[in-house]
Amino acid sequence: MKRVALVGVLMAGLAGGWAFAQTSSQQSPPPNPDSIADYARKMREQQKGSQPGSKPAKVYTNDDVQQLQGTSGVSVASTPVAPATSETASGGHNKKYFQKEYGKLLAQKQIHERQLEVLQEKLGQNNIQYYPDPNKQLEQESTPKARSDINKIQADIDAKKLEIQKDDEAISNLQDQLRRDGGDAGWLREPLPPDSLSAENPPETKEEANPKDKKRTREYWQTKFRSLRANLKQAEEVQKLLQDEVELLQKRQVIEMSADAQTEITQKLTTRQAELNTSTATLEKLRKQLDDLQKEFDESGAPSEWSVTEEAPSGS
Repeated sequence: MKRVALVGVLMAGLAGGWAFAQTSSQQSPPPNPDSIADYARKMREQQKGSQPGSKPAKVYTNDDVQQLQGTSGVSVASTPVAPATSETASGGHNKKYFQKEYGKLLAQKQIHERQLEVLQEKLGQNNIQYYPDPNKQLEQESTPKARSDINKIQADIDAKKLEIQKDDEAISNLQDQLRRDGGDAGWLREPLPPDSLSAENPPETKEEANPKDKKRTREYWQTKFRSLRANLKQAEEVQKLLQDEVELLQKRQVIEMSADAQTEITQKLTTRQAELNTSTATLEKLRKQLDDLQKEFDESGAPSEWSVTEEAPSGS
């Protein structure tokens, strides 16, 4: 009985396998040798998506992408481009302008601060008279002249403090302008160009490149005179400051008894004296430049009023 059942199972499996083979043979008959080339060609065309009689596949270009963006409103991400570096703010002024103005304001503030120190030193010396006799000292301090000098110095001190306050406001205003114009705040932290504060190079004018025009224009002459006179005025101010500093140091040198104080004073005095010598040479050079400019102006035949500027002529 078991043998009969086993034979039945085997016969059923063989019958199923024959039926599957028959079905597969009917669905995919093996191609004959004559149709192999046609079959391969059709398979290649199907893989390329180009059946005989069908349209070739569309190749999209940048123009097609831009057209799709315009009609569908869909943005296509692009590779970000780094902004070009610029040394010109949106307000029109460039890096050199801001650095030059900033340097001028800082130099001006430094001069005013040193002038304030000189005035305070003078006030201290006027308030303290060195007399061995206290009665004579009291008499000296109570004289009208002594009190007048002290009052004047105090008034000068108050005025100088206001100038320093205005310097700070001017610096702050320049920084605000730089921010409004979209400039880089780092410009003001960089070292200044070597010629940015040169007192010996007046700004160029339109007529600078045309030496044949001896008469030049009103703008040309006034620009030249204004620049040189401003530089000369500043040089005279620095000269006066250095002279006052040297004089005060020399007075302290006589009064001070401490050896350490004497050493410090001597060092400062040496430095200030060297600065005074340099300032004197610069001042003489600027005065000569102004004299030469005045001579050139007189020989040009230009109207005399063209040499007049807002500032009072200095050294001419």
